[in-house]
Amino acid sequence: MGIFDKILGKEKDTEEPDLGQYLEIEAEGDVVNPPADFYVKRVDLRNEGDANLVMKELTSKNIIIVNVLPLTKQPNRLKGIIGKLKVSAEKMNGDIALLTNELILLTPSKVKIVKSKQKPAAEKL
Repeated sequence: MGIFDKILGKEKDTEEPDLGQYLEIEAEGDVVNPPADFYVKRVDLRNEGDANLVMKELTSKNIIIVNVLPLTKQPNRLKGIIGKLKVSAEKMNGDIALLTNELILLTPSKVKIVKSKQKPAAEKL
């Protein structure tokens, strides 16, 4: 932002940083050598088959990040699938938490998520 922009009150366009450049993500994916005992995987939730894949991955002790964006236009279906995921995670002594409105985190047994409630706006002051 230049000095004239400050004087005239023009604001600089705020852009979200490309975190990929900081993490040096390769287009070909990760090469893990030797293989890890557990993985963190992302699954796009489009149907019940994807929910079954999530549960299969949880039984393999992997941590799953579920992208629910593809089903947001079908709220009743999304609610039902998330309900099934929640019940299944609890049965296997896993955990489930909302990361953002589009992302849900599921963990296998013996991995718990520390959850904290947001404070109301009046208490933040």
